[in-house]
Amino acid sequence: MISLPHQKYQIGQCIVNCHDMTISKGALKLTLPAKVFEFLKLLVLHAGETVTKETAIEQVWLGNIEVGKRGTGNAIWQLRKTISELGEEPEAYFKTITKVGYQLLVTPKAVEAPSQSLSQETQPISSTQKPLIKAIVFAVFLLILMLGGYQFYPFTSEVKQEVLVTPERITNFEGVEEQAAISPDGRFMAFQWRRDQKKAQIYIKDLSDDTAPLRQVSMSEDKETSPTWSPDGQALAYFRFNSSGECELHVRELITNQDRLLDTGCMSRGYLNSLDWSPDGQSLAYAKSLSDRVAVFSYELHSNKITQLTMPQIGEEDLLVSWSADSKKLAVVRAVELSARVLIHSLVDDTALEVISGESMIISLEWEHENNLLYFNALREGNFVIERYSFATQSVQDFHRDDTISSLVINDTTQSLYYSRHISQEHITLRSLADGRILRQLASSSRDMFGQQFVSTGELLFLSNRSGSWELWLKQRNGSKQLTAKQGLVGVPAASPVDDRYALPLKPVGADHYMLYVGSLSANQLNVVPQALGDIRNPSFSLDGRKIYYSSNVEGKWGIYQYEVDTQKVKRIVEEGGKYAVEDNLGGLYYSKDNTPGLFYQPKVGNEVLVTEELAVGDWGSFFYQEQALYFLKRSDSQDILVRLDSQWQPEIVFSLPAVSIRGGRSLAKAADGALVVSMLGINDADIYRISLEDSHRL
Repeated sequence: MISLPHQKYQIGQCIVNCHDMTISKGALKLTLPAKVFEFLKLLVLHAGETVTKETAIEQVWLGNIEVGKRGTGNAIWQLRKTISELGEEPEAYFKTITKVGYQLLVTPKAVEAPSQSLSQETQPISSTQKPLIKAIVFAVFLLILMLGGYQFYPFTSEVKQEVLVTPERITNFEGVEEQAAISPDGRFMAFQWRRDQKKAQIYIKDLSDDTAPLRQVSMSEDKETSPTWSPDGQALAYFRFNSSGECELHVRELITNQDRLLDTGCMSRGYLNSLDWSPDGQSLAYAKSLSDRVAVFSYELHSNKITQLTMPQIGEEDLLVSWSADSKKLAVVRAVELSARVLIHSLVDDTALEVISGESMIISLEWEHENNLLYFNALREGNFVIERYSFATQSVQDFHRDDTISSLVINDTTQSLYYSRHISQEHITLRSLADGRILRQLASSSRDMFGQQFVSTGELLFLSNRSGSWELWLKQRNGSKQLTAKQGLVGVPAASPVDDRYALPLKPVGADHYMLYVGSLSANQLNVVPQALGDIRNPSFSLDGRKIYYSSNVEGKWGIYQYEVDTQKVKRIVEEGGKYAVEDNLGGLYYSKDNTPGLFYQPKVGNEVLVTEELAVGDWGSFFYQEQALYFLKRSDSQDILVRLDSQWQPEIVFSLPAVSIRGGRSLAKAADGALVVSMLGINDADIYRISLEDSHRL
């Protein structure tokens, strides 16, 4: 056990109590698991220094390397989560030194013993005291060993024993390696690689020979994604995004190098694997965009017949798909905003059975054929965890946890699972509207995104999973405050430009659709707007704060609606397919459409006008109106560009950032004093790892 010379320490605004293993702030007190608290004491003992992972494993986990490797990651995660729950910013307390260790950034101050005033603080632990403390700890340890009578175990009763998995890194290239696909014989891996500010291309790696060079499959300069092998291993199907951004379904014969275009209008978002080749070799299943939804289609290779297989409702997206071993069923992930479920679609009788529901997000799916199991990547306690679903028991089991897991694939030959692990973290920045320089940054160990600023106070409204699930938070000057707590699924909020009100789409627990709520920070209230009907999304306030615009699905049609706060009246403004809208100073609306690139304008009087085609579908909410100009996000192969359109819609580049720096979705928002709020991706790098299917975690 790591010893400290005092029972209590103040770190920042929090009190660490060694007697009962708690951290407290004011009346709020949280208890830590024994090993996590030992790890915290080690950081306190070496405040301001880098505590290496090796040191932590030796002193906290008693040299048990396998347990310690996982334990250090879990411990720092839990410490950051605890600090967040106490209303503090974890990035102000802890710093991760990549691949090295961790630092406590604040200086601990010993609190006087109980017989003295607890408010009186002693001096911080000095560098001259630390060697003496270490010597005392070591001497006591030797004395116990010499006296005998004690037996030491690598586990304490507070620590769960685990069957640990050490992932094997398969790729380690500069850039992002994603969407692995394994050949039927298990020898080759096709994958997408994006590097050097270039578009993603498809490569093949020989898994049996590490010295063999990569083979580049891509022959174009276009972005190519979602490779999937034919059952005979002689061909790859993949998506290609041509120069106009349209998705094309292709098949390339690997021996003859012949390439065929099969269909257009396919859909792939981020690193979701939206294409799979049936085990019988007869069909390709893939996601295809419709005007107001995304469905799964099949392409029959012998007849060239294209058939729609799944029938999602308006606004639903079937973007992940995986075949059963007999090619008669498909596992499909159906998602709406931050809500996802898994359906098994039968091609025999055209029925769909829901097997998994209630997930906030699923970003990968794979049907393991030998044991008839589904593997999928879902959000658990703020982190992505690979889950395993058994058809036999109809239950879900945690399988593997790692940092920022993305796409996964099964190697049936070797009974292995491959997945991509990203080094990226969404965070929020307040930037100058003149040159893009950072004025303020909100970064934590969690995922923080979609920030909105209250102009009157400068506080930031944002979504975060720092509490373990997606909730609404407020960044204040002295910390962060959680505004929602397990009330249901939350959507992207909007902050009023004139006061402390905010609009929030919220799907309450047990409800079947999102409703519009309006909250007030000063009144600490969040009330539903009963006049707003349908399935509510993407609110925004008018410039005077007296109207709220939102998109909704009413009677099977998505459109943009206006809610007048004073009169409580609702009317439809945009008739067809509107996704997100902002008001200009003339009372007109700039808006995007679902699955349609570009920005449109609906004047107060007159007809719809296409303003620009340069806003990508995935950036549907990344635009705002400020100081009589429209700003939007434009992407190129090498840059993320903020473009300003004047009153005549003439473009001007405001500033640019490296490509894929800014998150997709609604990642730009206006702010006060010549600034804007930007949701950033941070470092963007990913490698592919392998683990055995025979191993599992009890997390």
